[in-house]
Formats: sequence, C-alpha cells, structure tokens
Amino acid sequence: GSGEPPRCRLGTVPCKDGSDCVLFNHVCDGERDCADGSDEEDCTTECEKGQFQCAHGKMCIEQSQVCDDVAQCQDRSDELDCFKPAEGCGHRCGKLCLSEVLICDGRVDCEDGSDEADCDDESEAEEVEEVHAVGTDPPAVRPPLRCLLGSWACRDGTECIQYTHICDGEEDCRDGSDELECAEECEAGQFQCAHGKMCIEQSQVCDDVAQCQDRSDELDCFKPAEGCGHRCGKLCLSEVLICDGRVDCEDGSDEADCGKTCSDSQFQCAHGKMCIEQSQVCDDVAQCQDRSDEMGCLKLGEDCEHQCGKLCLPGFFICDGYLDCEDGSDESCAESPVQCGQFQWPCASKTQCVPQSWRCDGTKDCADGSDEAACDSSCPPHQFQCRSSECLDPSVLCNGETDCMDGSDEGGACSTDACTDQSQCAHDCYSTPTGTSCWCRVGYRPVGGAVECVDVDECVETPAVCAHSCINSVGSFQCSCNHGYLLEPDGHTCTATGESYLLASVESELLLLDLQTSTVDVLLSSETLPALSLDYDMQKRSVYWADVEGVKWITLDKKGRGTLLKGVRAGSVAVDWVGRSLYWMDRVDGQINAVGLEGSEPVVIMYKDVEELQALALLPQKGLMFWSETGDEAQIGRAGMDGSDRQVLVQDSVRWPVGLAVDSLKERLYWTDEQLRCIGSATLDGDDVKLLQMMETPSPFSLSVFGDMVYWSDIHKGTIQRAHKVTGKQPQVLLNRPGLPLGLKESTVFHPLLQPSVANPCESMNCSHLCVLAPGLEGGVCKCPSELVLDEGGLVCHEPKDRTFLLLLSPTAVTQVTLQSRDAGVGLQDWPEHRRIDLPGVQELKKLDLVIQDKALYVWDAGRTSVGLFRVKDSGASQRGTLFSLLNNMLTAMAVDWVTLNLYWSSSSQSGLWVTSAKGTETTLILQDEVRNASSITLQPVAGRMCFTNRVQLGRVQLECSYMDGQKRNVVWVDAVQPVSLSLSNEENRLYWADTSLGVVASVGVDGTAYKEIRTEEGLVTFTLANKVLVWITRRGSTKCWFSNDQQGAMLWFEVKAEIVDVKAFSKPSQTGSNSCSISNGGCAQLCLPHPGGRTCLCGSAFLSINEMGCAPDPRCPSGTQPCVSGEECVPQERFCDGRPDCADRSDEICERFSLLIQTGPALCSCAVDSVDAAACGVRLCNGKGECVLQDGATVCQCMAGYSGPHCEEPLGSVVQEPVVYAAGGLCVAVIVLGVTVGIMQKRKAANQRLVHGAANTRETRMQDLEKSESVPAPPNSKESEQTEVRYCSSQHLEL
Repeated sequence: GSGEPPRCRLGTVPCKDGSDCVLFNHVCDGERDCADGSDEEDCTTECEKGQFQCAHGKMCIEQSQVCDDVAQCQDRSDELDCFKPAEGCGHRCGKLCLSEVLICDGRVDCEDGSDEADCDDESEAEEVEEVHAVGTDPPAVRPPLRCLLGSWACRDGTECIQYTHICDGEEDCRDGSDELECAEECEAGQFQCAHGKMCIEQSQVCDDVAQCQDRSDELDCFKPAEGCGHRCGKLCLSEVLICDGRVDCEDGSDEADCGKTCSDSQFQCAHGKMCIEQSQVCDDVAQCQDRSDEMGCLKLGEDCEHQCGKLCLPGFFICDGYLDCEDGSDESCAESPVQCGQFQWPCASKTQCVPQSWRCDGTKDCADGSDEAACDSSCPPHQFQCRSSECLDPSVLCNGETDCMDGSDEGGACSTDACTDQSQCAHDCYSTPTGTSCWCRVGYRPVGGAVECVDVDECVETPAVCAHSCINSVGSFQCSCNHGYLLEPDGHTCTATGESYLLASVESELLLLDLQTSTVDVLLSSETLPALSLDYDMQKRSVYWADVEGVKWITLDKKGRGTLLKGVRAGSVAVDWVGRSLYWMDRVDGQINAVGLEGSEPVVIMYKDVEELQALALLPQKGLMFWSETGDEAQIGRAGMDGSDRQVLVQDSVRWPVGLAVDSLKERLYWTDEQLRCIGSATLDGDDVKLLQMMETPSPFSLSVFGDMVYWSDIHKGTIQRAHKVTGKQPQVLLNRPGLPLGLKESTVFHPLLQPSVANPCESMNCSHLCVLAPGLEGGVCKCPSELVLDEGGLVCHEPKDRTFLLLLSPTAVTQVTLQSRDAGVGLQDWPEHRRIDLPGVQELKKLDLVIQDKALYVWDAGRTSVGLFRVKDSGASQRGTLFSLLNNMLTAMAVDWVTLNLYWSSSSQSGLWVTSAKGTETTLILQDEVRNASSITLQPVAGRMCFTNRVQLGRVQLECSYMDGQKRNVVWVDAVQPVSLSLSNEENRLYWADTSLGVVASVGVDGTAYKEIRTEEGLVTFTLANKVLVWITRRGSTKCWFSNDQQGAMLWFEVKAEIVDVKAFSKPSQTGSNSCSISNGGCAQLCLPHPGGRTCLCGSAFLSINEMGCAPDPRCPSGTQPCVSGEECVPQERFCDGRPDCADRSDEICERFSLLIQTGPALCSCAVDSVDAAACGVRLCNGKGECVLQDGATVCQCMAGYSGPHCEEPLGSVVQEPVVYAAGGLCVAVIVLGVTVGIMQKRKAANQRLVHGAANTRETRMQDLEKSESVPAPPNSKESEQTEVRYCSSQHLEL
C-alpha cells in the first residue's frame, strides 16, 4: 500500500524520514546524504584500543577479526584492502603484509612498529659506540622524513599523514599542504574519488589498480568473467544483453554502435552485426548466430491474441500486470470483471484478485484498498486506537493537537484528569479523553488494567518476525541468522552471502542467471534435445540434466562434459550430494531409480504402487525422498532415500502436482499444482498445508526455494518468477521468454548453502555396488542391480540361485520380471520389480522368443505382418530389421532353435511347419500336408525334439511330438480344443499347455499318460513353464498373472492394467548345451535340422539337395521364374510378393527375407532389397522408375534421376537433382561395403566362438542383456568413446 518505507537493496540503509536510501559507506562519513540528516546521527566516534572501526562508523570489532575472510562489518570494510599472506610474505600487521626484506631493516613500516620489534641490534649498538668513541658529533642536518606505506609527507617535512586525509576538506599538515591543489569538479569522462578532491579517467575505474587514495575507484566492482561481453561503469554484461534492444547501462553503451542499420524490409539480429530479410524471421530456421530471429515467436493461429513487433502473445499474457511488448500495448487494458480462483479473494472492483492470505494483512493490495476494508484492525496493547481505527502512541494523547482523523485523541477528560501517581502503574500513566490510564511499553502485555505488565514472547506469538531464528528476551526479542547468512539492518531479514544463481533450461539451452546482477550466462547451447529436468552437484561443480536419450552432465567451467546414463527415460532427476548418487524417475515403468555419480549399475529404489510419477525432490541431510503422482488419486509421498518408511504426505489439497522443492531452512515442502494454478507448501510431515494462488501464475511448473523467496517457472507464459515464499508478495519476473511458451521448463537456485557439508554414512560402508542413505542418516543401505540379490550380510550383491526370468509381451513393449521376485510379495496391485523394454517401430506384437547368448529378441508383429528382430541391451532395444513378411497371411506359432538360430513357424493360410534360416535366405517346409494351423511350437534343440499342435478337424486339436526334422511323429494328446503355449519339461518327459477354450492349464506325459490340469479363472490368455513353476495370464477387465508351485493350487502374483498377449520363461540352463548342428552347421550347406544322435541337411527354395549335405541350384525352372518352396511349381519372378499367392504352398508371398538397416549416427542409408522379389518390387512399387530399398524397417522407393514421389510417379522439371541422387547412392554403397566388411568379420568371429563352444560339447549362454550391464556408464570427467552402430544389409549373417 502507499506510505510504506522504501525497500532498500543490500548494502544501503533507509533514511529515518523514509525519503531515500543511502549506501552504508555514506553513513557517518561526515557528510549529510539523507535530507533529514539521519545518516549522521548516533555515530560512534571512537573505538577502544585494539579495535577496528567499520567504515560506516557505527560498529567496532576486534582487530583480530580484520582481514580474516569473514565480514563482521555490514559494509564489509573489515575485509577491504586486505593483502593476503602469500609467497614472500614475512610479517602481517593490520592489513599490511610485508616482505622479509622490510622486517628489522631499521625503518618502521607498521604503525605499531611490530616489524622492528624483537630485532637483534647488538651490531648497530657497537657501531654507534665506536663512532662516539672517536668524538664525532651527530650530524646537525635533519635527515629527510620517511613515511610509512600508505601515508604522505607534508611539504614542510615535519610530519606524515594518511593518504585518506589528503584533500578531505580538513587541514592535517601544519602548513596546510594536504589541502592544496585539490580538484573540486571532474570533467566529462572522469571519475571523482569518494573524498571529492581527486579526478581520474573513467577507464581507470575497476581496473584492479587503485588510483584514488581511498580506493573508491576499486570498490563495488563486478570483475569480468567468462561470458562477460561488455562493461559499463561497474557492471559487466553478458553477450546476450548487448544490442538486445534494451538499455542496461546507464550511459546506454550496451546499445551503442550496434552495427549495421537495417532497411525497413529487414530485421536486425540482436548482436547488431547482421541484417536479414523480414520474411526470414520466425521461419524455424535461425539465420542470426544468436538465434534472435527465432526467439519470441508464436505462429499466428497458435493461440495468438495480440501481436506486437514479431511477438505474438496468447491470451493469458494480455493484462497480466507484466509488460511483454516494448510499446506496452499488451497492458493497455480497460478494466473488466475477472473470475477469481478457488484460493483468491475478489477485490470490490471485481477487476482484480489477490491471494486469500493477503486479506486483512495490513497492506492494501487491491487497487481500491478493499482487501483491508472491514478488517479487525485492533492496535497492539502499547498503542491507543482512535475511533477512526488509527493507532497512536499514548504520548501524543491530550497534547492539544488532533492526530486521529476523527479527533478522538483529544477532548473529553483530557483537561480534567491528569496522572498524579505513576507508582500505581507498572510502566507508564497517560491522560486520555476517557481519563487517566496505565500503559505497558512495547514488548509487554497489560494485566489488570496495566497494573501489571507481562512479557510478550514474540518468537511464539509471531514466529514470522524473524526470517531464521528468534531469541526472546524480557520486553523484546532478537533475530539471528543461520550460518552463511547476514542479518539485514531491519533486524529481521537474513541475506545469503556469496554469489547465487538461477539454473534454468530453455528448450535445449542451459542458462545461469546471476541473482545479484541479473546477467545471463549460457552454460550449454549446442544440444538439440530439450532438457526435461536438471539438478547440480556443488562438490563437483557440475550440472546434470535429462533428455530423451538419457542423463548428461557438464561442469560449470564448461571444460568437462559427458553422459552418466544412456537410454533411460528420466522424467525428473535429483542429486544426492551427501551419498554421491543421482536419483531419477522412470515415468513409463513407474519407478524411482538411483545410480552413483561416478558411474555404476543403476538400482531400483521404489517401484510398487506408484501411478504417473511427476516430480522428485531429495533432502539428503535427513535421508528423505519426496515425489508427486497424478494418477487416479493425485498425491505427494515421502520415504527414506532407500525406499523405506513410505507414506502419503499430502492428498486432499493437490490436484496435479508437477513440481517439488524442499525448504531446508524452515523444513517445509513446496509444490506447484498446474490444475489449481497455485503454489502449495506443508511441513515435512504433511501438516499445516498452505496454498498460494496468484493471477500471474497460470501454469506453474518447476520450483526452487532459497532464503525468503520461492522461484518458479511458468511453461505457458515462458517466465521464471520469484516472490516471498510465505506471503507471495514482492513478485518479480527474472527471465521472460514469451515466445517459447513450452520451452522454459526447469529452474533451480544454485548456491553452496543449499548443499551444506554433511558427513556421508556410506563412506564407512563397503557395499559391492551402490550405497544409499537411510532416513535420518542413521546409516547407509546397500542396493543391488535388478539382476542381483543382496547377501545375508547386507553388503555384497551376488547372482541369485534361480536366475529364471519371464518376458511378458504387450502390443508395443516387453517387460522382464524375475521369477525370484515372487519372494518380495504376492497379490500385488501393480507390477513387481521389473524392467520395461519399449520396441521401436512396432504396431501390434503377438508372439516372442529370445536367444539369450546373442541377445536377440524375435517378435511377430501382426500389424506389420512380419517377424522382427531386436537387439536387447541395458539401455533398451534397438531394431535389427525384418526376417520376413507374410502378405495376406498371419503367423500362428513360432519358436527359435537357439543353437542354429533357425526359426520354426506356421501360419493360418499355409499347411505344414516352416523353417527359415538365421540369414533369412533359406526357407524350407516340413510335414507339408500333415500339420494344419499349428497354434504353438516348442523346441528342445539339445535333444533334437519338438512338439506342436495340429488341428486335424474342426473343434479337435492333437498335441504331437517329433524330431526337429519332422521324423518320428507321435500323438501325445487328442482332447484339446484351443491349446496354446506348449512347453516341455526340462526332463523332456512331460508336455504342458494352456487350453483357452476349456480354461485349464494342463500337462501329460509324452507317452500320453498321467494327465493333470489346473482350472483357471475365466479369460485365460497364455502360459509358460518356468523351471517347475507354472505361470499363466488371465484377462477380464484387468490383467492378472498367476502361478503354481505345486502344480495343484493357484496363487495370484500381480494384477496390472496393461494388456499381456504372450509370456515365456528363460534361464541360462534352459539354453545350455549342443547338438549335431553346433559345429560348422553340422556340415550342411544351408539348413541343419537336429534329431537325437544326428542331423538332417535340407535346402531352401530354388535349390536341390546333393550328397546329403550340399545344395545346388534347381535347374527345373526356366529363366525369369523361380520355384515355390515345395519345388513342384515355377512362378514368374514378378509375381512374387504381389499380394496374390501363385504357389500352392503360398511361399511366393513370404517376402523381405532378412532385410536390415545400415545406420551411422543420425543419418539413415537405404539399402537395396536383396531378395528374389527385388526386381518385381521395383516394377510394382516404384512404377519401373526406381528400385526398392529398406528404410527404417519399411520398403520404400529410391527413384531414378528425374522422378520423385512415394512411388516415383512424378517427373521432375529438371535434372538438377541427378548429382544428388548419385552422391547419395555413392555414400550408401560406401556404407554398405563397410557394413558387409564388419558383418563378415563378426560372422567369422562368431563362427570361431561357436566352434570352440562346440568342441567343449556345451553352448554356454551369457545373458548380458537382461542380467548384466552391457556397458558401464561413463563417469564424470571421463572421455566417452564415440561408437558407430553399423547395421548391414543383404544376405550377411545377423551378428548381435
């Protein structure tokens, strides 16, 4: 409201009349700076011996506290002009540090003479005695006067005075020479020293050399640092503030000489050195080096309601109280009614809203003052209340002058009653219009009509009276500040010492905003991916941020940079500076994880019962972790940083909490609520919830708390603002990017006080992997990566005895769960501890299989009607290509022989069982007319046996087993209806399956005896055998996973919302061993199919078997045709893969055999389709004007010169693009050659490895993808090796 005293900045003090603020070094300097002269009142004139007087003259401190690197004087004068002890410093006295050569040199340099005390002067005495002995009198001529360092000799040579006394307006020399030749006024371009008697050039100000005797030219200087582009006076501006169209220097020098003058049709870049066409502004391509032509852009039609210059502002920028347009047009508003929020109070004018907490707080915040109307405005007990509500000191009552607006302080009994006996009052007696009355003084409360006055404990009754700590005393109180803070002159407020910064992300840039100077330094601008979350580590002076690729870091000096985690989906990151870890949220998996700052295998901290994680915050000095959820029930939770002692903190007062921050000073948790559009806070136990809703905060996002202020970003307004954390007052916009409404997301305050030094309990632990903090810092807790378990001692992680794991397939992802995780709990309403692996480019997955050693995941994608191949690793899955596609057909079953990598499969439109080689170049057919519509296949490669389903007639399905070459068939069971998920026991003597029609999980001996079943809940989907544990999935509304240990009773393991379409169990033992095909493919030229004690060699289509092992081209088909797989028909090549089956076995529609991609870095090279249908594809798909290539797993056209379009259907007007086409083709060929070379080398290496494994008669699996980390994350300050991932084409063998 009006009439408030001025708020003075740090380093200044208000005058008593409230008219102005003056610098501390102007207080008690002998010159009146305040109009009322209050800056020269109550000044201490002398300090005691052994004390130092602060420059402002109001404080004395011990001499030992001078130049001790801790400022006791508020003006820091005790730490100015200090010479620090350094090499060559032999003696210190006061602020002087003398060299060894000046000590005991016979000349006094220290004022106290300490440099000449305790010196050995015997030789000097002997010399004097010797001179006197010969009767020589001392010289009569006085030697020249030698003055101490820092003092000056008067012209008459009689005495020395300090430099600070020269030209100070007072004669100190007897001859008055110290006040001669003193400058009174300085010329333009000069600086006048503080003593007023000396002028120096402006260029000599803040040049680290003191020309003024009082050093005033070197005080309050901002030193140029990295990122300082321009200096004006004592300000040092960042490059981004120069020629930005806004004057920051008082002399306007930051906007002077800004380069070219652009024409009316041109736009001038912010740096002022370049002009571009106006049409190039806001075209999504940066022509200016500073990107100023693309900043502040909002396209018309994208919520644009007001345009000024190149800015296009959305509606919530209009009339919000902040000038966004330079011409102020966004705030030229006619007052109109506004709708106030849930936690706001409407002003009487209906045109303004204020937070409810501002109602009746003693300050008029509504323009019409209505927020203070009808308030209980009772005065404190030591004051008199007028009937017109004013509060007066009782000493002005009955003084003959009207002070109350209604005159109620005068008249009445003023003239008749007078205080005659003060002793009847505890403190004071005053005459009032109603008679004499006793009054208690400030700090006391009256009892019994003020006959007794008792102390008021301000610290309890008004805890906000002190910013930090309050100590009550009789009749008063005293505020104190925490370590690292200074108490302001108001006696209540605390201000942090040292520099503080705001760390913010604006799209892909990381910025450091100096909170003292408002200068902005660009910490990182070379990234192309937006920073989603950020935090910092003060100890390493490093900043960590998350983007869609992982978690990265950079040092503040910009000399170090790297990646801590690759391939993780980190939604929010938080640094544990005590335990030396980084925590992050995986919003997809619903997990909170942690990793060591120096690089380690990640561990899971919390994964159960969390929905839609949003924000994460840590309080390491207490070992606490906080997070927010926005699922069905929005809430804020708290737990130990080890995941223990979990509890819901706030639930009823939140709707969509998206940001979290901890105020360690007041031990409160703050959050932003995007739906309520407010900032909330509560104690660390969830009590005392307070909500602050301001009109200027339409979409609050991240936030940080420091000192008395709360800082937050608004993603829609593109601003970072701050306000008082309790009242919400003193609002200020610190960073404004209105043209980047969603770009400015993250912000946090950077200051050492926010990461205090705390003992790390983990230092005494000997954890084998990662140590995290327990609640209350009562110790450390060892954590293990997901594939390991902790030993009984709680220190060492080791492999579990049972390493069986499940892969549960969803339409677009696969989830890994260890079988041993059942021990952590059953009947869960969420996933157990798990790992989700998203598969890129898929549409509708239906079936899966895995080769553990090669980390190869095979999936059937019904949406793309193809068998896809992925490489699984710690960071996720990478696509390796397509093995084959089926046109107008659906795959019904598949299983991979993990020894030969042959794929066994069946389809809905083709009879028999099909086998496709690992290369994808050979496909053969077994049991052609004997098996129909197999819905499941299971293999035992070591034994050379397989089992499969066979629909012999409608409604009747047989379960059969045979050798893997199709020989020796036998029927195991004949009464199945809709069997799926066949599994053979490890002993190969029992067959298991699920019958989705009958709703049972059944098993029978391979001889057809000892049938058993478990009846399941309705909605049976799939089943797997995990060692001897039965696991199956049902779905009715939700998806449930069940298991049975004894193969009799069923137990619910967990229930999730996600759809699960397939499940399979894997383990090392299940893929260990060898068969007759292990060594050199069994000697077979193409396909090797094992059977007990031997193997059968077969050839693919277009080849005939010779000599049992060899294959020769089939000569039976004429040129231009190709045989079907069955070998009984010849079909023209152009009819292959045309969508219409011509072969009776439909093998002409098995397409894209083993097509893979080559990729180096971000550029994709399209590789020619190397299969029998390549030429036909070029004619059919590309109109004969191009060739088919594979790009990102899909077949597309690469057009000939002169043609364009998806199918090369559009002729171009010129041949300009011809060199481009050939250049691209040349590059592709080069990369293909590289890929083939690498592929051949890897193939030979793999073949040699398999030969060695075969010689040992074992095929040991190394499940590095799901059980061990493929690569250790690079720690900070380590060099990352740039790896090029090569994907190769054609008929090269797939290497993983």
